[in-house]
Amino acid sequence: MSTPLSGSRDNTASNVSNGDSIVSSSERLVESSSEEIPHSDEQSKSSSSPGMKSTTKKNDQWETYKANSSSSTSYTEKNNDLEKSLKTEIETARQNNEIKQQWSKFTDHINQNGVLSLSRLNSEEILDLANWLNSSAGAKVTGLNISCKRNALSEMNYKAAKSLAKIIQTNTSITSLRISRGNIDDQIAQYFAEAIKANPETKITTLDLSENSIGAEGAKAIAEVLKTNKTITALDLSVNKIGDEGTKVLAELLKTNTTLTTLHLEYNEISAEGTKALAEVLKTNKTIRTLDLSLNEFSAEGTKALAEALKTNTTLNTLDLGHNKIGAKGTKALAEALKTNTTLNTLDLGHNKIGAKGTKALAEALKNNKTIITLDLTWNEIDDEGIKALAKVLETNTTITALKLNSYGDRAESKNFERIIDQRCKLNAQKASIENNIAGALDLLTDAQNKNKVNITSVPEVNNLIAQKIFALDKANKLDTTDVTDNLNNAFSKYT
Repeated sequence: MSTPLSGSRDNTASNVSNGDSIVSSSERLVESSSEEIPHSDEQSKSSSSPGMKSTTKKNDQWETYKANSSSSTSYTEKNNDLEKSLKTEIETARQNNEIKQQWSKFTDHINQNGVLSLSRLNSEEILDLANWLNSSAGAKVTGLNISCKRNALSEMNYKAAKSLAKIIQTNTSITSLRISRGNIDDQIAQYFAEAIKANPETKITTLDLSENSIGAEGAKAIAEVLKTNKTITALDLSVNKIGDEGTKVLAELLKTNTTLTTLHLEYNEISAEGTKALAEVLKTNKTIRTLDLSLNEFSAEGTKALAEALKTNTTLNTLDLGHNKIGAKGTKALAEALKTNTTLNTLDLGHNKIGAKGTKALAEALKNNKTIITLDLTWNEIDDEGIKALAKVLETNTTITALKLNSYGDRAESKNFERIIDQRCKLNAQKASIENNIAGALDLLTDAQNKNKVNITSVPEVNNLIAQKIFALDKANKLDTTDVTDNLNNAFSKYT
């Protein structure tokens, strides 16, 4: 066995037994690691042999070299992975920023309730909107309120309308849908109606397609949907062209629909014929609470039919009949119905030329009616006698809190009665507020008594509240006297 003469750490040349060749440090390391060197037992046992020390040192160097080489490769790979990851994050952030800027035209118009409002959209903007609504961000919108440029929905073979219909068919977040001033015709109305019908998970509760061009066929398509739909509670088809035929279809629907509570049909070319169809169903309908039929000019004939319905209807709270040429005859019929109706609290009869006769008939009915709270009689050619009759009835009627009358020129007497009417209404409003608070206190008391099974007198804070409200009500009664009506502000200061 040849023994190396030296094993320097600084990689200088060494002689070996097979020749006096000079090898580099790395070559010696390879040779030493691969060469088989026989050992005697004595040499094996000798830990202090110079040759063994040199060989061990070389082996350690080789292992260190391999370890360093492996570590360097691993470090490089990690760097490459990190670089790729950072590049991906940067690219993703860039794309997200571009998307954010691209869709800011929508996101910037969403209010705190999640309602997106946009106006005068053209076809391309509607298509963009549909794409955005299909994204994760768009899926969070709870209300859509848009108006469109004329024919924007029908251009390019109804491309924009179809794109919105697809969204309606799959969306599960929108609860309020309003698409107005888009010149929606019967075909588009059918697209939207079919989309709602095809969506079993629709959340739409308010459907507003007002200010469009929907006719009888479009009304039929919508009515067909409402036969089975159980989510829509408010329908607004105002300022369209549904006419009597469309109105009849909707009236037929109301015979079976049990979810719709609000219906707007103002300015729809509805005559007495269509009004009679609605009136007939209102005799038995138990769900409609708000009905707007203003600006239809169905005259006294249609009004008489509605008056008959009010005699038996027990659910309608708000009725708007403004701008319908009702006249004195139609008003007298309504007044007769108000003598027995116990649910209607808001009635709009503005712009109907009811005159003095119609006004006096209403005043007579209001002597006994205890449910009308708001009454609009603006622009009705009411003379001094009519205004005086209204002021007189408010001496005993304590439920009307708003009686709207327009200015009557320079006539001092009319202006004086108008001021008295206004004061009386304010007093009634204060009384109503007090009574509502007392009712609330009694509800609280009853609730506490039922839950805790305590005696009424054991809830002193509630009793005290009731006492305070009754005292306030008494002061309101003191206000209702002739000595304070001339200066209502001073009266309020004096007694409250």
